[in-house]
Amino acid sequence: KVIGKIGENDSRVGIEADLTSLRLDNILPGWVKVPGKSGKATFNVVKKEQSTLFQDIVVEGGGVSIKGSLEVDQNGELLSANFPTYAPSDGDKTSLKAERGADGVVKVMMRGDVFDGRGFLKSAISGKEADPKSKSRNIDLDIDVKLGAVAGFNGEALRSVDSKFSRRNGIVKNFTLSGKVGRDTPVTADLRGRAQGQGRDTIILQTNDAGAFFRFTDMYSKIIGGQLALALEPPTVEPSAKEGLINVRDFSIKGEASLDRVAAGGSTGTQSGVSFTALRAEFTRQNGQLAIRDGVVKGPMIGATIEGSIDTVANQVRMSGTFVPMYGLNNMFGQ
Repeated sequence: KVIGKIGENDSRVGIEADLTSLRLDNILPGWVKVPGKSGKATFNVVKKEQSTLFQDIVVEGGGVSIKGSLEVDQNGELLSANFPTYAPSDGDKTSLKAERGADGVVKVMMRGDVFDGRGFLKSAISGKEADPKSKSRNIDLDIDVKLGAVAGFNGEALRSVDSKFSRRNGIVKNFTLSGKVGRDTPVTADLRGRAQGQGRDTIILQTNDAGAFFRFTDMYSKIIGGQLALALEPPTVEPSAKEGLINVRDFSIKGEASLDRVAAGGSTGTQSGVSFTALRAEFTRQNGQLAIRDGVVKGPMIGATIEGSIDTVANQVRMSGTFVPMYGLNNMFGQ
């Protein structure tokens, strides 16, 4: 709805838009607008010679509150953006700034106390590729994020978050992340590989509270403790299956009834959960599908093999495997 023009020669136009029927998916980081959730946007459009300025942007409704301004060039490419209030989810307290330099690189800076990271986590874990027609997938980016806390799933949060990310021609050139999960256990991640002459690029993520990390990402809620080392290929321009490897050492699983029943044949009780010394599995991510293969779990009482798939789009899990009662094997073969 056009609210009106001011004066004869002024090219300022006020716009009011009803966003209720609109679906927006990660147009801005973490913002997923579901159709049917009411939302309203108002802004003023100022036409300049070389650019268009969107001033006094206010997007509100359905828990969203985004306020600021942005400027685009004649091709609709972003020149700059400034959102002092950037709350795509209810309770967010963050601000967002972006600026395109002379070299064409868009520098994005995000600061704040609290950010709901669940929408972002879902899309990151699924490995869903950006739409091939989307312009945003090839924009050269430098992203700098410092947040007090990123809220995840199952009541877990990543605190004291500091992350930097660079992308050129669709290829991730740099990635670092540090934060604290669970009871102030450090989490670190960084991109390794070609720069150090080690073959293909890999993101390595490590923490000594695997259970809290799995709850944070909504992968599995019943692991207690554990040292996690996760290696995965970063996203690229061409859609292809991305390889990954997971290793967890010295953890226990508590409250999994079927596991408790199998383990009850052993000598140790299961009050504190069933303990394991190691878990290792390879996986591939592509278009929302997580395929797991060659999964092996070892423990003093019980072992298992695992393989199957997790479909994050359809929200379906299809996993199968075999329990191996280790105490029986140990007795038979003397370890």
